[in-house]
Amino acid sequence: MRRSGSVNGLSAAAGGMTAKLGRSRRDMETHLNAPLSQILVKDESSSVTMTKCIATLGPASRSVETLEQMLLAGMRAARFDFSYGNKQYHQETLNNLRQAIKTSRKMCAVIMDVKGPEVTVEKPENVKIEMTSGEDVILTSDCSRQVSSHCLPISLPNLSSLVAEGDEVFVGQYLFTGSETSSVYLSVKKIDGTDVICECHNTATLEGQITVHISNVKNSMPCLTESDKDAITTWGKSNEVDFLSLSFCRSAADVRAARSTLDEAGLSRTGILAKIESKEGLLNLKDILPECYGVIISRGNLGLDVGAEKMFLTQKAVLQQCNMHGKPAIVTRVVDTMTEAPRPTRAEATDVANAILDGADCIMLGAETLRGKNVVTTVKTVLQICAEAEKCFDYTAFYKGIMETANNGESVETGLTVLSEEDALASSAVRAADKVDARLIVCFTETGRTASNLAKFRPPMPILTVVVPKLISNNISWGFSGDSQARQSLIHRGTVPILADPTMGPRRGVMDDSILQFAVNKAHQMGLVRSGDPVVVSQRIGASSVVKVVTVGLDVPLSVDGGRDGGGAWGAQLQGSMIDLKNALPNASS
Repeated sequence: MRRSGSVNGLSAAAGGMTAKLGRSRRDMETHLNAPLSQILVKDESSSVTMTKCIATLGPASRSVETLEQMLLAGMRAARFDFSYGNKQYHQETLNNLRQAIKTSRKMCAVIMDVKGPEVTVEKPENVKIEMTSGEDVILTSDCSRQVSSHCLPISLPNLSSLVAEGDEVFVGQYLFTGSETSSVYLSVKKIDGTDVICECHNTATLEGQITVHISNVKNSMPCLTESDKDAITTWGKSNEVDFLSLSFCRSAADVRAARSTLDEAGLSRTGILAKIESKEGLLNLKDILPECYGVIISRGNLGLDVGAEKMFLTQKAVLQQCNMHGKPAIVTRVVDTMTEAPRPTRAEATDVANAILDGADCIMLGAETLRGKNVVTTVKTVLQICAEAEKCFDYTAFYKGIMETANNGESVETGLTVLSEEDALASSAVRAADKVDARLIVCFTETGRTASNLAKFRPPMPILTVVVPKLISNNISWGFSGDSQARQSLIHRGTVPILADPTMGPRRGVMDDSILQFAVNKAHQMGLVRSGDPVVVSQRIGASSVVKVVTVGLDVPLSVDGGRDGGGAWGAQLQGSMIDLKNALPNASS
């Protein structure tokens, strides 16, 4: 076989773990050293963007037509924020998303974002509050008091005992962008009994849903309110959400409490995304990371706790910690001006690129897609910037950095890195793919863990994640796992998940060649490989972990029509066998 062979993951890793990667470094240097005349030429190629885009859905983005356009533009996960709207509202939006997924044939993960210990101004929905610079305003925990321009009742108990003179307070519109005239900055002047008297530093009109953030104050409210728990056990359960976004996550205990609530609701497969948006959460990040699925760097609120001059360094540090632990990292608040404008500012475009160069897996859009005027354009623009930044990403340095800290995220002082078997196999696959100039890495998984391990080492080529469904029972009925695992893979940088036919799963622990042929034909159909391209395959054969290199069209034959009609004979076989299997499933009680 040309370019073929197999390498045991453990021995390959031990043989040259920190050797320099080849093609990825050359490609990066070529792109950086290109003349300006070449850099300025618009890239019309249809290569896969490795970074993923998450969009918050709302009034501007909940129609089937708009959602279909967003999916085609590259949205790979949708955020349903329960700080806005009720269960019925979000159900209507999700139903529309499902219709758009069916029409566009694009996979999309569902993220349920609960309110958590968020602090809000307690006021009637339609009331507007005129705030004037230089005037005093009272903040109070007594929500029975009348809201006015001089008194703001807020939902934080014992407020006066938590703040001190000089503390900064931000009061602003839900999903504020910082440019609206509906946000004010206050500073605490004095505390009078239960009243916190503040000075207003800018003129604005507060309207709609108003949130409050007090810098560097520990919030003792529970991580999940009773309303949050009700939403999880009803809406979350009925829709089998892929992720729970845990707002204002402050500690590992918060994550464990949310995990308990999810498990009790029957959502054991739902991953938890810890939202870091306070100094307390930031300082406890090391303990939070082992407990959560991934991290959202909520730069809006976090930026109120962290000085402007420290924000860039904070972002780099958080992203580095996530990368070293193999946890997907999501960055928010990137192109705020596109809420109104059709293009980002130069600073915003650079900010997006720097997030990618720092190691972000996903970019999350908030107000830009919830209420913005340029929803689809925003998704396209952000991903175009990501694609350009990926060409300058130093895959060699990243790989070496991961290898040096691969021992549970800690640096190994002896100079001899000890890898887990999973990391050894993943690092071997990534190194082999770069050395043979592979166009694709193919991995087979039931849980999605193999794909996340590969993504941790940031290969410069896509990872085709073939999720093999598994027969499961909940004591009432039988079904197949796989859907949620495939969707969860969508928030890892570089992964391209697809579902295989359950009949192609391992027999007696051995994966046969039919599933590899299916995967390569699917990759060919998607335009990821061409005949003659080398592909690296990471899989388990019996009790052994194996990395092998195959050549498209030679070691793995392509279907006669190239799989352009949804997989040709493969597609028809898969569709038919899956339907037959589902129809033949017995009741668990039978």
